[in-house]
Amino acid sequence: METVRAFIGCVLDLGATRKVQELSRATRALADPAGWEVRWVPPPSLHFTLRFLGDLDQGLIETVADAMRSAARATPTLLVGVGGLGAFPDRDAPQVLYADVTRGHEGLAGLAARLENALGALGFPKADRPFVGHMTLGRVQSSRGGLASITPAHTDCGVGTIGAVTLYRSDLFSKGAEYIALARAPLGPDG
Repeated sequence: METVRAFIGCVLDLGATRKVQELSRATRALADPAGWEVRWVPPPSLHFTLRFLGDLDQGLIETVADAMRSAARATPTLLVGVGGLGAFPDRDAPQVLYADVTRGHEGLAGLAARLENALGALGFPKADRPFVGHMTLGRVQSSRGGLASITPAHTDCGVGTIGAVTLYRSDLFSKGAEYIALARAPLGPDG
C-alpha cells in the first residue's frame, strides 16, 4: 500500500493573502533581530488547514476528493477576516506562530464540520482536536520571550474570500513542507 501525507485546506483570495504575507514579513522583521529562530512558511504555502488526514492510501485519493466535493457544494463562498498574531500552545511559549481568524470563523468551522462528516461516512476516525481557524506563519525553533516582543503594531489583514477547497499532498523536506494539489472543489452548489 503506497501512501501520501495529505490534508484538506483552503486559501484566501490573492489580495488578502498578500496582506497576510505583509504581517508575516513584519513579524519576521521583529523576530530575526531579537534572536528568534523560526522556519517561516513561504508565501505560496499560506493556507487554512480544514482537516489533516495523515498518511492516506493513494487508492483513496479520488474517494476523499469526492467527499470533499460534496462538502464544498454545501458551502457558499466564505468571507474570512484575518488579523492578530497568535501562537500555539500559548503566547508565552510559542511553538507555532499564526494569523488569527477575526471574522467568518463560523463559516470555516461549518465547512470543517461538513468535511468531518463526509470523511466519517467513509470510515475515517474523527479529528483528534476541535477545529481552530488559523493560518500558520512559522514554526518556532527557539524564541527569546513571549509573543508580545515580536508582534507588529499593525496586524489587521482585512477580509478575503475563500472560493474553493483543495486536497493536498504534503511532502516533508529539511527546509519545510511542500504542498501539491491533488484535487480541488469550488464552494457552492454550482461547483
